[in-house]
Amino acid sequence: MEKKNCDVVVIGSGIGGLCAAAKLSYAGYKTIVLERMPILGGRYTYVDYKGYHVKRGVPALYYGQRDPSLITLKDVHGDVDFEMRQIPSPKWRIGGKDYQLPEKGGLWHLISLVSRDKQEEEKVIAELRRVFTWREPSDQITFGEWLLGATDNRTIYAILNSWCVQVMGANANEVAAGESVRCFRNFTGTQHLIPQNGLKTIIESLAKVITSRKGELLTRVKAHKILVRAGMAKGVEARGPDGELQIEAKVVISNIGPKKTVELSGEQHFDRGYAEEVKALQPLTGLHLFVTSNGPLYDWPGGLYTIETQRAVVWIDWTLIWPEFSPKGKNLMSFYLKPEHRFGYNPQKEYEIGMADLVATFPRFKEQGGEVLQARHYQGEWPFARALPSSERHQKTPVENLYNVGDAVNPQGWIGGSGAAQSGRMVAEDIMKRNKV
Repeated sequence: MEKKNCDVVVIGSGIGGLCAAAKLSYAGYKTIVLERMPILGGRYTYVDYKGYHVKRGVPALYYGQRDPSLITLKDVHGDVDFEMRQIPSPKWRIGGKDYQLPEKGGLWHLISLVSRDKQEEEKVIAELRRVFTWREPSDQITFGEWLLGATDNRTIYAILNSWCVQVMGANANEVAAGESVRCFRNFTGTQHLIPQNGLKTIIESLAKVITSRKGELLTRVKAHKILVRAGMAKGVEARGPDGELQIEAKVVISNIGPKKTVELSGEQHFDRGYAEEVKALQPLTGLHLFVTSNGPLYDWPGGLYTIETQRAVVWIDWTLIWPEFSPKGKNLMSFYLKPEHRFGYNPQKEYEIGMADLVATFPRFKEQGGEVLQARHYQGEWPFARALPSSERHQKTPVENLYNVGDAVNPQGWIGGSGAAQSGRMVAEDIMKRNKV
């Protein structure tokens, strides 16, 4: 068995793990990152597939220049030297007509469009303003329940449910009301940026920082045990192409989800309350469809929301933003479908619904040489997210010097890969305070 020693070992190279590793490497901690896949980045990178540049999960820097992954890169790398392009604000298709939103006040504009009268419009806007600017609602009810208490207008509900799906990857009746508002508030008004070569650019830049500081990035290496002695994390046992590997470390960071962290460590090392909380975490399931066509199916690079399809759908043609993402003469569009509920996900059913929604929205799809490039189901060990938007309470585990990062432990108000990056930053900062080099 090969043996290594380091200050910090990171299991998984998603954006949370890489942000933590890059910050720690830059600060002088000897860091080793283990990744079971042949490529880095998890669901936060892009890959070349049949001549197209496709995302594996997260498509963009959701918070623009204040996105945690970009801030981390600037902290450890200085100014970025690659181009980034902004995704314009989307259009909304309501009642067969496409509406372009103003740069500011887009939500209020939508509500005014679909309200049955001025009194309803003013009431709903007043209720939303109150929870955005005064006090968010309780987390003991879902955002859907709160919304139904504010209005019985099903079109307003559908608009805000679509916003939930886009921002958090979940339906309004699945996410806590208070956390929904915190996420909306943090998300609203931000730029969405796509770097040249997609988010692969961020991943590669962070990886260079780690290796330039004498850290190691070991791909095709799968951790199978987290070493715990006397209530403290002591390292990791793993298996790779060259056989067994044991890494002794002062700190272990897991980017593979709290459930897997408990499994690899042994449940006996965790108190019952923590173990039960982790068991209760529910992953988000869904379907991403990537389709190609001869030329664009619509002409607006900001994307298109449809609320009258069977599923709330956001359609985006990536070629209209970066033409290099497709072969010449071809366009690449993707859309995400969220099932009505995260339980009982039926891949075949969702695929059929997705194709029906596609043809209903773009009747000339087949006429324009439309084809499905890839149908990607998020479920099991490769979910859309490992948990509903929650809080950082599971970053620190009951095992000393054992941390979680990633989308299951996003800080309150942060979403997706950006929240995962923020979790990595927070964990790295805690390590630096508690464990001096």
